[in-house]
Amino acid sequence: MKNIKLKLLALLIMTTSGILAKEYHISVSGSDNNDGSTANPFRTINFAAQLAQPGDVIIVHAGTYRERINPAHGGESDARRIVYRAASGEKVEIK
Repeated sequence: MKNIKLKLLALLIMTTSGILAKEYHISVSGSDNNDGSTANPFRTINFAAQLAQPGDVIIVHAGTYRERINPAHGGESDARRIVYRAASGEKVEIK
């Protein structure tokens, strides 16, 4: 019985940590005054990098970004990283 309770607790923690993760979108046509959603993306990767916490994902949409990116936070483990990635099928350049 104790083993089942521990497994349920571990499952609850893993599920809850995934719910708290955020996804931020970046677009050359966005604004850092936006909320970072798909419909209202940020303009700069660095702006999102300042907000991102372990477990969050930053999705960068097509375009050329001329900026310095200096994240405020890092990940906590391989399972709870801050992930930066290009949007699926889109070409991103950072200069």
